[in-house]
Amino acid sequence: MKIALVIERMDVSRGGRETSTAQVAAGLAGRSHAVTILCRTSSWRHEAVQICRLGERGLLRAVRLRNFIADVQKTIRRRQFDVVHAMLPVPGANVYQLRGGTSPGRFIAGLRRRSRLGAAVARLVAPLNLHRMATARTERLVVEDHRVLCLPVSEMIAEELHRHYGRAEGEGVRVIYNAVEVPETDAEQRLNHRRRLRGELGLKDDETMFLTVAKNFELKGVAEAIAAFAQWLKGRDDRPGGKLVVIGRQAVGKYRHLAVRRGVGDCVVFVPPVEDVFPWYAAADVCVLLSWYDPCSRVALEATRWGVPSITTVYNGAAEVLAAGAGVVVGSPKDLKAVVAAMEELADPRRRSLRADACRNLADRLSMKRHVDELIAAYGEILEKC
Repeated sequence: MKIALVIERMDVSRGGRETSTAQVAAGLAGRSHAVTILCRTSSWRHEAVQICRLGERGLLRAVRLRNFIADVQKTIRRRQFDVVHAMLPVPGANVYQLRGGTSPGRFIAGLRRRSRLGAAVARLVAPLNLHRMATARTERLVVEDHRVLCLPVSEMIAEELHRHYGRAEGEGVRVIYNAVEVPETDAEQRLNHRRRLRGELGLKDDETMFLTVAKNFELKGVAEAIAAFAQWLKGRDDRPGGKLVVIGRQAVGKYRHLAVRRGVGDCVVFVPPVEDVFPWYAAADVCVLLSWYDPCSRVALEATRWGVPSITTVYNGAAEVLAAGAGVVVGSPKDLKAVVAAMEELADPRRRSLRADACRNLADRLSMKRHVDELIAAYGEILEKC
């Protein structure tokens, strides 16, 4: 098959959507399909994947989005792909995979994080955000076209499609659950990573390392994680404590100040973005991701595949996996009591071991091989209808 994958920027350092697209492209190319990525810009390369950079035109974000969609449409008419699989709403694509969730879902999540006054102001000024409005209009146009196969990456996003657009599973909507690739390492390599990093942090064997990996600290609940960790640590009395390690961005000033104000400045460690996060998973005991909105977090899935239980919220599509025993799901990042209770549970080595076993039992279900298999099956059904 000749397959076009459409994404605005093909830069895996940007986060989950780009990394997932790269892994999907490599997986499809590995099955001998001809894969082209249509994007504005790209810093990613793969010997078996063609990158078609369409460039950026326009000063405003909304204008650049409109021009990019027009350029994609011209390209797919000229190149005649068998399947056009878009990660953003593009009229003319066969497949819309909602890796970033739905436009209404993102907007509601933004309101959820604000105070009542802040939410009221956000609703009032929403029409002034031309890029968001343009994205929302285009998404509605695409989703309401029943010729387009919509692929949510979790049941949470499938439910959003039904609630906001009236598209239900089985009606051109199919959940192809998110997936991640993880490196192949043996137990000795992981143990070496664990000893080295925990030694650098000054963590004893019986102390608990909580790990948060995020680029958008606000969206991923880093402030709430610090508050919960501070309360958990103060309640430990004479029992072993631990540290919270936060990986993901350079500017951490206000979060460092928050840790100091909470009395845990020495126990919250901020690490700039790293090229390879997996040694940190090996060092960690618990992954903490208190998401305000996450279609299906790669971080939680990576941790699960490496046998590290997670704490997350109902606003994360990855909670659907953790509910099978691989972690603890709380109702909201603001539910401090529930988060502290989850930290207390997973600080117990025996109880954590049971959760880790559940993680390992789920590993194959989260593989990129499974994800690509399901995508190819969906493509085949599209071609049969043509």
